[in-house]
Parts: sequence; structure tokens; C-alpha cells
Amino acid sequence: MVHTSYANRRARLALLAATISCGFVYADELSLGTLPVGAISTSVQSGVSAEICRDHLFDAASNHLRLPTGYRFRPAEEIASSDPAVAEVIRLNPTMKSHAVGTLCLMSLATFIVDDEPVLTSGTMPAAFWWVAAEGPPHAEMRGKVRWVQIGSWYSKEFGHTEQIRRTDPMAQFTTIKVERVSPDAWHLSLVLPSETVEADIRTTSPGTPRKSSGPGYMSVPMSGDSAEYFSVFTYAGHRIRNAEGNWRATGGGTFTAAFAIPNEASKFETLFEEGWTALSGLYRFSSHQ
Repeated sequence: MVHTSYANRRARLALLAATISCGFVYADELSLGTLPVGAISTSVQSGVSAEICRDHLFDAASNHLRLPTGYRFRPAEEIASSDPAVAEVIRLNPTMKSHAVGTLCLMSLATFIVDDEPVLTSGTMPAAFWWVAAEGPPHAEMRGKVRWVQIGSWYSKEFGHTEQIRRTDPMAQFTTIKVERVSPDAWHLSLVLPSETVEADIRTTSPGTPRKSSGPGYMSVPMSGDSAEYFSVFTYAGHRIRNAEGNWRATGGGTFTAAFAIPNEASKFETLFEEGWTALSGLYRFSSHQ
């Protein structure tokens, strides 16, 4: 078991060395918070040139996902009270009011360190994650808001390091992912899944602006399925936001194919684009320190 104060110090030193070697150091990259003691594994992600996300509705009941004890997906009709986009989609599609609200994100990383060991030695690595709006009882070691459960995560199979990555993300799957910058303001995304392929063409329409925040942020994300005994705690800083437009589609017979086919949903859900952030995360078990 990792003593997190030591792990935090080593991770920050590794991050500092990585950013110096790349020729830049941002002050807010060194203002991350402190993780709770007792992490099974820690990781650092930085040098994010793009994190591109898209919300969607889907029938979670048909996925038969195992959640942590006491957790539930929040139905769209519940979230609609504070989310105008969700409210409008279910107004136009009333049968979707019991659907879950998910967010799919693809990103490009220049720095990825797991337990003091770099996953990347050069270039950038694409990755993706799928979170769903949920709620449940907080664990004593959680920090920040608990609004999501992770139901999928994918990393490029071209980079290997599968055992190392699964130490910090036990849900990790490995596939073909592309997060390609085709021009200064345009990106092409692709994620190959067992039953479908998700693609998107993205155009940014503004320069990056810092997210309004004071001090480092925190959030906690439980996992699901065979990894439902775990959760991650993140502390982060440095997010910059750009306005963006996206054309998202999926081909095949999977969840995203059905989600993107819901009438009028594409015109209601925006493409979210963030860059420049740094995150330090720790992996924990629900059964520990109850």
C-alpha cells in the first residue's frame, strides 16, 4: 500500500521533471491538492492538448451494470431540473425520461506517470473515458463532489503498459483511439469499441480561457462492473476552456449508435473542449477504512 504523502511528493517531483524536460512549467501545475492517505496506486496526467466531451442519453437498465453498494444512476428527468439541455431532449423525447445521462470524453496526454513510472517517454497518448451521472453514499476518503460513476475507460493499444495502467485504472481496456489535430482549430476523433465505432469532427471557435476557480479542484469517481469495489480521487488544476462545435456519430449496434440516433439530441448537447490541465489521482477501495 502506498503512503500517499510520499507518493504525492514523488509524483509532483516526477511531474516537475517532465514539464521542465518539455521546456515549460506552469505555476498552477504545481498547486495540486493533497490526496488522502492509503492510495493503492497514484498517477499523474498532464500536457493535455485536448479533452473533448459529449453528453448523451442511454438506457442504462439494458446494460446490467453493477454499481458500488448504495449507488444509483440518476434518471434524465431528475437531472433535467438543473440541466436545460437534458430537459429539452426529454421534452422532445418523453420516453427517454428514465434514461441515464452519460458523458464520453476523448483526450490527448503528453505526460502519464503511474506510481512514479512514466507510461510515455515521448509524443502524446490518446485515451477515453465514459462516466454516467450517479449518486450514492460517500466514502470517508472521497474528496470533492461525487457526481459520476465510471462505466468505461480506454487507452491506446499501441503504447502497451497494460499492467501498469491497470494498477491505477482497473477498468482500463485497450483499443484503437485517435485524437488527431488536423489543423490549429480542428480535431478528428475515433474510438473503436467491440460493437461500434465512435467518430467526431471538432472545430474550436475561441482561444482557451482559464476556468474560474480558486485553488486546486477535487472530485471522486467510483467505478463499476468487476471494479465496483474501487474509486478514484482526483485533484486538478490548470483547466482552460475553448468553445467548440462537433459532429459526433457512431456506426454499429452499440450504446452510442443508439444514443446519437435520438431525435434532436445532437442540436441540444454541446461539445465541451478543455485543455492544459494537470491531475493527480489516487485509487482506493470502498472496503478500506470504513
